Amino acid sequence: MSQGRGSSITVRRVVAWNETDAAGHNHFAAAFRWLEEAEHSLLRELGIPAEHISRLPRVHIDIDYKDRLFFGQEIDVEVTVVKVGLSSCTYEFGVRTADGVIAVSGSLVVVNASTTSSGSAPWPESVRAALLEGRGVVLRTAID
Repeated sequence: MSQGRGSSITVRRVVAWNETDAAGHNHFAAAFRWLEEAEHSLLRELGIPAEHISRLPRVHIDIDYKDRLFFGQEIDVEVTVVKVGLSSCTYEFGVRTADGVIAVSGSLVVVNASTTSSGSAPWPESVRAALLEGRGVVLRTAID
């Protein structure tokens, strides 16, 4: 099992209208979509094939909401690999405002699922190495 910081990504985007609720701020579920969007962007940037990405079920998530976000507000969604086990990967994530205020934070654990049987499977060495290499990526999505 490896400890320490691995690869990471920061995705810059804005809060979309459909990501807000009747109170006018981010709906709680929007953070899950932002996290998944950033995680998948990281995996694609690391060269991990889409068919492998589809075999990474979520097995645990912790999330804390610290501040509200509003429609049209620019945010940075950061996902960082913090631990890679035999078949699992733990990410830390955060959503920050343009002013650097942490609005959402937490951690997520995914497991590499086997293609030939039920349950988990060890990471392919190329995927494990990419997760651990410590590469940092910044992406900017369409901002209105």
